[in-house]
Amino acid sequence: MIQVMGTYSYIGIFLGVAICLGFFAGRWADNRWHTAPWLQLVGLGIGLAAGGRELYRLSKKALREEER
Repeated sequence: MIQVMGTYSYIGIFLGVAICLGFFAGRWADNRWHTAPWLQLVGLGIGLAAGGRELYRLSKKALREEER
């Protein structure tokens, strides 16, 4: 039980880090190329997509394990 919790407990941290990393990378690019706020929004979208992809991957893995 604790092993299963440990396997899936990082998803909240991953989501937060992916979103923040995408946003701040976009912010940096906006400051460099003076395109504010467009690259911030693109970075935020990429971070959300990465977090959603990881959540989907983990849910598929959990369903496969449950079927066994």
